[in-house]
Amino acid sequence: MRKRIHLIVAASLMVAALAPAQSQAAHRPRPGDQVADLTFTDFGGKQHRLSDYSGHYLLLEFWATWCGPCVKELPVLKKATELYQKRGLRILGLNSDEKVEKARKFLEKNRVRWPQSVPQSTKEIVDGELDVKWYPTMILLDPQRKIVFVSGDGKRVLKGRKLLKKLDEVLPSLSQP
Repeated sequence: MRKRIHLIVAASLMVAALAPAQSQAAHRPRPGDQVADLTFTDFGGKQHRLSDYSGHYLLLEFWATWCGPCVKELPVLKKATELYQKRGLRILGLNSDEKVEKARKFLEKNRVRWPQSVPQSTKEIVDGELDVKWYPTMILLDPQRKIVFVSGDGKRVLKGRKLLKKLDEVLPSLSQP
């Protein structure tokens, strides 16, 4: 009996010691967090790094064709590009479709011009690094890759005009250097 209690206590201590490491790994991104120099491959086979866009604000758009709200946001993202590209905004699409050809056809049909990842290249980012659970999720990074805002965690959702308004608020004006 005593041996069994010692084993239970030892196992509990091991679990407690591992818990902080596990909760760190599953950390949800928050404003102010620094994002690593993540890489992804686009539909044309070209590899991209976040550092390729240094000096720009990056809107990371996590989406899929099976996500109705993601598809519905496409015109808003096109408008954001039109309105804010001169103010330093770049959009990077991080696709989670399992059917790559379906996503490719959707992008071509809708004339999406910003870089788009193939899902295989971003699985680690979605499941690990940025722990994306909701679609669409959008994460705005400043030019130093610090998170400005996260939208799409089920609580803080910026879409449509609210997203455009928030971008207008946080991006530098054209008169700033």
